[in-house]
Amino acid sequence: MEKSQFVNYFISLLVICSPFAALPALLGLTHGLSDKEKKRTGVIAGIAVGVILITMTWIGGPVLDFLGITVPAFQVAGGFVVFLLALSMLNAETSRIKQTTEDQKEARHKPSIAVVPLAIPLMAGPGAISTVIVAVNTHPGVMNQVYYSAGAVLVALTLGITLYFATQFEKMLGQTGINIVNRLAGLILAAMAVQTLSKGIIGLFPFLSTVSS
Repeated sequence: MEKSQFVNYFISLLVICSPFAALPALLGLTHGLSDKEKKRTGVIAGIAVGVILITMTWIGGPVLDFLGITVPAFQVAGGFVVFLLALSMLNAETSRIKQTTEDQKEARHKPSIAVVPLAIPLMAGPGAISTVIVAVNTHPGVMNQVYYSAGAVLVALTLGITLYFATQFEKMLGQTGINIVNRLAGLILAAMAVQTLSKGIIGLFPFLSTVSS
């Protein structure tokens, strides 16, 4: 795997997990808790995201093979999901693909929200999981899986650090600043989604590449 591919994977996965989109959720769901408890929740959520992403890195391919799903088909489906997430980010909203209103209500009655719904499905949701599976199947090989696992660890570390300092980020950026960051990230994510969709469509219909050239 080339360095540029690893960097692109890391950035795309980090944008999809959208740490700044998770900040309001963390602060809202931990309202009334001490700063120490909020930080602990953030760290646990980051660890959980890492475990989920690494697990999908190693079992995602066999799952697709078992179900008989081709990589181009999954690229189209994954690209579509990611594009919907990007639209929500451009509107500074939490996508219902990640978390529904019912999920939010249920989370308020849970003793701990670090794993569910904060880690999954809010951060390591369908978009992140599909991105991991597509990447691993596009560039197969044990060494590539090791690199992708390292990328997942870096993403989880970044998420954990961001959520650990959630209160400070909120004070520094404010809701307006967080929304601006999310909208910029959403624009980048939309472009990545379109690229993934186009690759999947060409994979399903190879003659299109001949037509375009």
